[in-house]
Amino acid sequence: MKTIFTFIILFIFSITNAQIHYKFNHFTTDDGLPSNTIYSITEDKNGTIVLGTDNGLTFFNGNDFKNLNVKDGLFNPYIVSVFNEENKTIWLVNYNGKLQKYENGKIINTSIYSEYYNEIKAVSGKIFMYSMQNRKNNKTYIFSEYLKKNDTFIKKLDTNKTTLIAPPILIQDNKIITIENNFILFKTYKTLIPKEITFIHKIIFRKKDVCILDENYLFITDFNGKVLHKIKLPKPLSENIIYRHDFIIDKQENCWLNIQSKGVFILKNEIWCTINETLELNTEENTNFLYCDTKGKIWIATNENGLYCIPNTKIETIKFKNDENYFNGFANSIDNKSLFISSKFRLYSYKNKVLKILEKSKIEIKIGNYNKTPILYKPKLDSIYFNSKLKLLTVSGKQIIKKNGDDYYVFLGNSKITMFKKNKKISKSLIYKNPKIEKIKKILFYKNEYYFNNSQKINCRSFNTNYVYDKRELKFKIKGYIEDFIFHQDTLFIAVNNSIYKLKNELIIDSIKEINYAKIGTVNKMISIKNNLYLCTGNGLFILSKKGNFVLNKYNFLPNNEVYNMALFNNNLFVATKNGLGKIEDVLLNKKSETPTFKIRYNNTITQNLNLKSNQGLVKLELEIQNFNAIKNQIIQFKLDKSSWVLNPNKFILFQSLSYGKHTIYIRVRDVNSNWIMKKIIVYKSFPFYLKWWFFTLMLLVILSLFYVIYYYQIKKIKNKKQQEILTNNKIVELRQSALSAMMNPHFIFNSLNAIQYFINSNQKEKSSEHLAKLARLVRLFLLQASEPFITLQEEITRLKLYLELEKIRFNNFEFSFLIEKEINVEKIKIPNMILQPFIENAILHGVSHLVEKNGEINLNFKVKNKILIIEIIDNGNGLTNKTTTEKHISKGIAIVKERIEILQQSFPEKVYKITQEIAFPKAIRKGHKVTISISMLE
Repeated sequence: MKTIFTFIILFIFSITNAQIHYKFNHFTTDDGLPSNTIYSITEDKNGTIVLGTDNGLTFFNGNDFKNLNVKDGLFNPYIVSVFNEENKTIWLVNYNGKLQKYENGKIINTSIYSEYYNEIKAVSGKIFMYSMQNRKNNKTYIFSEYLKKNDTFIKKLDTNKTTLIAPPILIQDNKIITIENNFILFKTYKTLIPKEITFIHKIIFRKKDVCILDENYLFITDFNGKVLHKIKLPKPLSENIIYRHDFIIDKQENCWLNIQSKGVFILKNEIWCTINETLELNTEENTNFLYCDTKGKIWIATNENGLYCIPNTKIETIKFKNDENYFNGFANSIDNKSLFISSKFRLYSYKNKVLKILEKSKIEIKIGNYNKTPILYKPKLDSIYFNSKLKLLTVSGKQIIKKNGDDYYVFLGNSKITMFKKNKKISKSLIYKNPKIEKIKKILFYKNEYYFNNSQKINCRSFNTNYVYDKRELKFKIKGYIEDFIFHQDTLFIAVNNSIYKLKNELIIDSIKEINYAKIGTVNKMISIKNNLYLCTGNGLFILSKKGNFVLNKYNFLPNNEVYNMALFNNNLFVATKNGLGKIEDVLLNKKSETPTFKIRYNNTITQNLNLKSNQGLVKLELEIQNFNAIKNQIIQFKLDKSSWVLNPNKFILFQSLSYGKHTIYIRVRDVNSNWIMKKIIVYKSFPFYLKWWFFTLMLLVILSLFYVIYYYQIKKIKNKKQQEILTNNKIVELRQSALSAMMNPHFIFNSLNAIQYFINSNQKEKSSEHLAKLARLVRLFLLQASEPFITLQEEITRLKLYLELEKIRFNNFEFSFLIEKEINVEKIKIPNMILQPFIENAILHGVSHLVEKNGEINLNFKVKNKILIIEIIDNGNGLTNKTTTEKHISKGIAIVKERIEILQQSFPEKVYKITQEIAFPKAIRKGHKVTISISMLE
């Protein structure tokens, strides 16, 4: 009896001082709820929470609220009850309206009015609607049952003002619980109803027992009806006023009770504990409905304060009303049956799920362990002593670094190390052999060496009863403030500048800035326990493990992100934070959290393949994510084709301009402690017409056709040119023949032969022989050079001299001369063949041959100007006034030469071929004649 009384006193003391708070999420209209008044909750087949509010039917996926209202088909927006019929159909009751259902994304009407009903149940094809009213303790139900048949409803039962022992319909696991002859029938169970029960509000079968909710008590019986526990309710369920109440069992088989205007309760150790304060709700504030979903989350619908969700009752926060919730240390008791916990000014023990205060302090304290002994550190003590009552050692300073019999070496702070005698006020400070000014943050003993962290470097040192000696300095290259360091599995971990560095043999092998995509931040403490490394940081508690890393923060498990310490005790993880003590059952940390699910929407349509027009620029993909874990721990990434993953802070992904063709967009979502879930969407952006194959084919044909036309005309042009060249060449050949015929003037030949005959008859053998030789040489030159288009200027001058000498013998009344400029190289310069002789012949026959005075002159001048050879043929005859019978022949030769010059000018337009004729001496009696031939020089 004394033990029971003590337990009760301790329990009352604990609940009046330490309060258990559950981690919860709160949603209001600020988060997207259409109303803060919620009447009913259920869950659809996809795990989406469905709410009945006074402003429509609402669907919640953990991220977003989607609301349906009158415009979407509701008879009116006042939804007082919703129920999921075996994960197929959501039934909903409109207040003072009609019964409706939600199927395949649509609201469907029925012909049944529901103005009197505020509850609905559906099972085995039957729909039950009822309303309970309290009239002076007489339970009066308005009840109707409808049978579903061919999508119509047939009214089967209508009972008014009927007194019953239980509600008209009780359902569990989509099975009806019936009551017959004081027995409860469910599945294969047949349980006797206890005699004490006056009225049954709810029956729930658990794994090992049955919970029966009465007007005033909760009866827990075995399957035969034997009462195991009879627990009085906080308030009777039916008094002179009407109470809306609810009773559920969660996945851990905890009993939850809601009494409208009285509070929400959870049954702990057969005592109803209110959680209104946990939810920051006043007792008078109405709660309308409780619901436990398939994942084990508890949903609480309130009348004016929105929606609450308690994810898991295995996640607790211990707080005190005095606001001294700054926890900093842990230590296991010597017998390992309790856990010491310290806050700034309090020392507690945790045993048998009770947190008990042991000691108050006016100075800051901190609990820790040294060699399995709990140590309480009090900085301003001047001694060390063992508290036999609490079985812990009380020490001055920050940490014990060595024990040698009754001597304790204690690190006091800065660089001071002091040796204390146990239970004696005797102390002795050690002296540094090499004095230095530094602030030691932590001293660590590892493998027979002491490591000193002075916030900038880590040094190995040794000490005896008098001195501290330097041994060596770790030579790692890390700059910054060293927050903490620890050896874990023969690897040195150093926390510097919001990063964790891993070192082997003093060489950096890795650096960590974030874990599971959560930034580590400032490290307060690192703790190594077995195979796990725990990082207590300003961004939560990070667990590094070979089985997988874990992140605990204020969004999923902890009361606050500022974590100072942690401990494992009795299969629970305790976390010391700035705003409360977190307590988490380690079963939650042995597996990954539930992976979110999501859908991809484009233009409000779920899609896996997307066809875009060529002129579409902006593409917006919206993500419909179902995630009830912790939205702010949600990570979204995407990548396009084979690019790198990109972190996306929003629930939509924008592409400003996709290139034409086929693309694959990969999207993945995870919680910090879950696996990735990835989906891909195939996007095809059509090419514009000018990039399509048929356009390329058409353009290729056009280009080929154009090339063909150009080629055809070019070939035709080339053929015409060649034909013209052939004609020109033929013409040149003809002109050459004509020129040869013209040069070889018959009169000249006959006259030359007559002259030779004359010289022979007059016995002038030498002259006849000389004349004959010149004639023969001239004829030979004509014949040899007739086929050449161009000849050298020297060859032309030689031929012309022979010709003039023969003509001089013939007429014997003129002289001739050749004037050649010095810079003219007659051996290299070439001129068209046979172009000078016709003009020389013309100058003789028409110019000087008829002069009686026998003072005729023929001058040939050769000049060069701008690489143009200028040839002048000047005679002092009478000019072109007298015409002879040979004029036609001579004129024909000149005409042939002119035509040749024109052909050359046409063939070589970039060169100069020109003939001009004019009066040589305009003021003289004999005008004479001048022919100027301009020719581009050829070498």
